[in-house]
Amino acid sequence: MSHPRTRRTAGFSLIDIMIGMTIGLITVLVVVEVLQTAEARRRTSTSGADAVTNAALGLYTIERDGKNAGYGMTTVRASIGCEIRAVKSGVSLKWWLTPVSISDSAGGAPDSIGFLSSKTRSAALPTRILLNHASTDASFFVQSDLGVRDGDMMLAVPAAPAAGSWCTVVQVAGSAAGLNNVPHASGASIWNTAGPASAMPAAGYFTGDYLINLGQPGEYIEQVYSIENNNLHLVESVLKAATSEKQDLYPGIVQLQAVYGKDTSAPPDGVVDTWDAIAPVDAAGWQQILAIRVALVARSQKREPEMVTLDGNFAGTACASPAPPPAAVCWRPDPDGNAMAIDVNIGNTMPEWRHYRYHVVETTIPVRNTIWQQ
Repeated sequence: MSHPRTRRTAGFSLIDIMIGMTIGLITVLVVVEVLQTAEARRRTSTSGADAVTNAALGLYTIERDGKNAGYGMTTVRASIGCEIRAVKSGVSLKWWLTPVSISDSAGGAPDSIGFLSSKTRSAALPTRILLNHASTDASFFVQSDLGVRDGDMMLAVPAAPAAGSWCTVVQVAGSAAGLNNVPHASGASIWNTAGPASAMPAAGYFTGDYLINLGQPGEYIEQVYSIENNNLHLVESVLKAATSEKQDLYPGIVQLQAVYGKDTSAPPDGVVDTWDAIAPVDAAGWQQILAIRVALVARSQKREPEMVTLDGNFAGTACASPAPPPAAVCWRPDPDGNAMAIDVNIGNTMPEWRHYRYHVVETTIPVRNTIWQQ
């Protein structure tokens, strides 16, 4: 038989087991808490990274199209801001040749930005009109018809616009390659109409005026960027088409703000001195625009348990400081001026908006095709 003391010291006692279970439970609680904290931080980081990526891609897309704005249209300074008239299938049309246009929404709501450009594969160069062109003439006689194709849309531009003058769109009807002749006979296409519905000025166009080749009807593109249902939204349409292509580009984008950069010096010195969202009212005003400044705001998809964003009562003051805190949603309409707050809870439609993080990206986009023609 074994010794009694040996039997008493063999194995674990109840107290030992209870102490071990207590230490194990405490360890499990610590591990669970650490894992929960790590997972919350991982989700915050992942959600924040998604917001940064979407905002960066959205801004890059806008910047790319903004730099192409006016291509093939602004090679003649007088064409910028020109009132354009045309007749399509007997219906009179009117719009303005503005490479960049900003629709400034009231109350801090998201703006929208429109770009006009030509995707023509032909030479994007103007040609001068050699002979006076009466309003009833069927052809323009020009200095060169290089790159002109049957069906191209041609924009007639007065070299010295006067009060009451405008630009006219006609369509090339037939080929006269090598003859320095651009035919546009009435009735030869849905864009060429004679009689009272003609888009030609009564005096016609004169020697020294210009023709600009806009390319085929499907190559004259209008792109409008806006915010819809917290997505960066693009509507792309061709020359006054009845239909357009609509698409959501990047999710989680809740704000778009933009201003014009204008050279208001007299005479112009090619340097932006004014930043505002006021749309010009005449051609001279449109010709002052050398750049636009754009800001996008992306919202993280993860709701934080605590409030992480300043409300409007404090954001304005915080944004005006030299170094705004991350909790303030700010941007700089004037890159050399003070920042200002951006409203990310438009219409008070999201009660818990302060529990989400926001990321702002902004840039200055030069309207290169306007600058180069100067």
